Parts: sequence; C-alpha cells; structure tokens
Amino acid sequence: MAGIVAHVNSGEVALVANTAKTVLQIKAPTNQRVLIRSLRLFGKAAAGGTGVPVKVRATRSSTNFGTFTGATPGKNDSSDSEALQATSGTNATVEPTSPTDTGLIWEVPDQSGVIEFLPPGMEIRVPGGTALNIECTSTGTPTVAIQATYEE
Repeated sequence: MAGIVAHVNSGEVALVANTAKTVLQIKAPTNQRVLIRSLRLFGKAAAGGTGVPVKVRATRSSTNFGTFTGATPGKNDSSDSEALQATSGTNATVEPTSPTDTGLIWEVPDQSGVIEFLPPGMEIRVPGGTALNIECTSTGTPTVAIQATYEE
C-alpha cells in the first residue's frame, strides 16, 4: 500500500422505479488492492419526498465490468506525487454482469443520507483487477449521489 488517500463522487444519478442501477464503480489496478475507507450515500426526491427508501447494495466484479461514464478521482493530499492507479465510473449505461454480492446493504431515506466510516481492519477490500460496484434500487424515482474515500 502506497498510502495515497483519494475520493471519487458519482454526481447525481436519477433512478428508474424498480430498476437496479450501478451508480458508482471503483476498479482496482491489476496488481494492487484498493481499500474503501468511507462511503457517503445520499438520496433526493421531489419536494416533500415520497418516503420511499433507496436500497443500496455493494457488489464485486472480476470480469464483465459494465460501461460507465468516467468519474475523476481526486487525491485528498495534492502534494502526493504518485499517480492514482484505480479507475472509477458512474451511472452505468451497461450494468456489470454476474456481480457477486458482498453482503453489504444499506437503506437510505429518499430525502436523507448515510455516512459510513469504515474503521481500520473493517475497510472494504477491492483486490487487484476487480471492481466494487455500488448499486441502488427504489420503488420511487429519487436521485442519488455517492462519494467514496479510498486508499491505494
């Protein structure tokens, strides 16, 4: 581990009712793992909200990563001279196929959010050459945004 801490944001992504959507993907470089240190998950519905929660699920892909719009990560400390190696994407236009469930699930109110700080030793580990996918589903049509802080 080089100890470079970075962050990436999905921007706002609109969900279609009852349709799973991968909102953010972080893909580790081939021979280097990535540790997810925190996730910030936010939902936004029309004024007043609908009271329908957003279900958020973390999955992992080792092949068939899907197609995404690029999401540009930034270093938390701009004085780090090493280049970031992990790649990120947002708002899947083609969903990853055959992802494996990590067992990590959150439920976020459509007008609220969750900030999940992962303590040392409990980080989400993304092995080299694999990707972590953050997928959202709702029976409503909220807009969601996800930010991840990670170390590579």
